[in-house]
Amino acid sequence: MGGWTNWRGEVLIRRTDMATSEAIQETAEKLLEKMKQEVPLNESSLMKSGTITSKPNPYPEVAVCISFGGGQGTGKPIIPYAKRWHENDAHFQRGRKKRYVADPFNKEANTLLNINLQKRTKEAWAE
Repeated sequence: MGGWTNWRGEVLIRRTDMATSEAIQETAEKLLEKMKQEVPLNESSLMKSGTITSKPNPYPEVAVCISFGGGQGTGKPIIPYAKRWHENDAHFQRGRKKRYVADPFNKEANTLLNINLQKRTKEAWAE
């Protein structure tokens, strides 16, 4: 017999919150990998500086930051040219390009998040 026989709203809310947080984190991880495929390479320092930092608050205040270039809070050394290479044209090699953070985010984030939310909430709501 399908459906819930007893209302367990608190359980559903808790599971949904956790599923949403997991979906956001999974989306950030997939986006970071896509960004690493576009980031300009020289000695790969910039690519290796890619990080995800999360604010450990429960949903709806989940905050995830994807960044390159190191600096405070990332545990990575500062790479001073990260912003310049993101914003300015240069002679990038092997299909690498500027806007290596913005373009994958704008192109992929909504789709990836929707897929991950559907997958995670389906799992969370299963009995």
